[in-house]
Amino acid sequence: MTDFASNTARGGHPIHFLADRLFDRVRQRRRRRGFKRLLDLDDQMLDDLGVLRHEVVEASRLPLSVDAATELRRVSLERRRKSM
Repeated sequence: MTDFASNTARGGHPIHFLADRLFDRVRQRRRRRGFKRLLDLDDQMLDDLGVLRHEVVEASRLPLSVDAATELRRVSLERRRKSM
């Protein structure tokens, strides 16, 4: 059953479902815009944060359905573990 069908089957109104989806999409785009501001930082500042520029670039290219900050954290931690 799709999200839409399951939502309406539970008694939710289709308009509420669509409004929720739109709100989620707007929130995801805002978060991604904020995330992309990391690219305005110089390499030294990114290093202080424990990330590399190419990691930020790759994370910013992920689909909006993926939390770029979480993925950046995972990649950064994995890189640091490998270097130990």
